[in-house]
Amino acid sequence: MKNCKYSKLSNYILEGVGSFFLVLFAAGAVMSNAFYNGSIGQLMGGFSSGLILFILISSLGKYTRGHVNPAVTLIELRLGYIGKKTAFFYIISQIIGSIFAGYFLKFTIGNYAAIGANLPLLKSNFNYLLSFFTEFILSALLAIVIIRVAYIEKLSLNFLAASCGLLVCVEVIVFGAITGAAMNPIRAIGPHFAADFPGGLLIYIFGPTLGFLFMTEVYIFFRNKINIKK
Repeated sequence: MKNCKYSKLSNYILEGVGSFFLVLFAAGAVMSNAFYNGSIGQLMGGFSSGLILFILISSLGKYTRGHVNPAVTLIELRLGYIGKKTAFFYIISQIIGSIFAGYFLKFTIGNYAAIGANLPLLKSNFNYLLSFFTEFILSALLAIVIIRVAYIEKLSLNFLAASCGLLVCVEVIVFGAITGAAMNPIRAIGPHFAADFPGGLLIYIFGPTLGFLFMTEVYIFFRNKINIKK
């Protein structure tokens, strides 16, 4: 794909800004909960993460396809919806937006809950390994929804936004207190930078990325088998 229509400076900026707000509200909810001594509760983290994702996908989708997630960018690269140049600058923009959000939260709310960083909190000797597989599975489930809605059924952008937002909301509510339920590398990268790397960052980079890519390969495999039979 030599000429990708999404390869524009304005789109790179939008992905960066979108990523900033995603981390700002997702991590910010965790920090606010800690600031108020847990009185807000885990539900707020889920609602905040799901709602901001819905808003960003529905508002940015027309212009950038509404990624705000390097793993989603890699899916779209693998499936040929965007080119390598676009994918590269999308991911760079997403990371920069995430880091800015992490430090913004640090200097405004303060150093609460490790700046909202996702952390492996399972009480097990296999804490890191189990956290990795949890992130892998949660991300694979999110990838299934994206693939089904966007590529198989080709439903509306708003339906995709609502589906992703609702699933992320539920995943954060249920698993947020266990692994942080990132399902997105930049959800962890910015807060970890601002919190001086409290530990486990690689879990949140590779777990979601591999979960998304695994389901993409499964989709491609079965799509090709169906096409061969036809």
